[in-house]
Amino acid sequence: MTALKAVNAELRNDYSENEELFKVILIDDSSSSDFLMNQIREHGVAAAIMFTPKTDMPVFEDQLRVAFDGDAVLFSNEFQGVGLKAFLKNEKQNVEKPMKKGPFKGFLEVLIKLQKKLHNRGLYKKCPIRTYLVTSRGAGCDGYRALNTLRTWGLELDEAVFVGGANKGPTLQRIKPHIFFDDQQRHVDASLEVGTVACLVPYQTKNK
Repeated sequence: MTALKAVNAELRNDYSENEELFKVILIDDSSSSDFLMNQIREHGVAAAIMFTPKTDMPVFEDQLRVAFDGDAVLFSNEFQGVGLKAFLKNEKQNVEKPMKKGPFKGFLEVLIKLQKKLHNRGLYKKCPIRTYLVTSRGAGCDGYRALNTLRTWGLELDEAVFVGGANKGPTLQRIKPHIFFDDQQRHVDASLEVGTVACLVPYQTKNK
């Protein structure tokens, strides 16, 4: 919350009437998973189930760091569930074709829009918002397609990490995000193990 207040304070410096300030809504309910799935299916709402670690990782208080998975989070999940060979073949054939949007594309757009306002004030290195892509895609055609899709959308994240199917925990431990969004439980668990708050995006009916 301290980092959110820092972002809002910087925005208010030059944009006193700015309505694009951060507000957090938490739903504490045992049936929240079903509620989120219904909202996503019916309205395309960017929603996720939050998990908090037993021990919190130290984070930056003057910079909000948000990390996103790619497929089924920023991008669609059209090819999740197929074998690796079929997936890589598809990515090679469609490397220049942008992917369809995922449920959190809109949230990223808002973050980057706010970033640009802060950049216009000369806040680049000290910008209170920093965004990350932490994806299981590799650095080949599959990774290139992810970057090409973001470029086509006009969205530029501060850092992109392609772990190639490896554990995302060490990367999250290095970048120290305040929150990480992923659609697979194993990556959420890896995030919690290193002390990062993680959100499970219920984009699929089954999360691995």
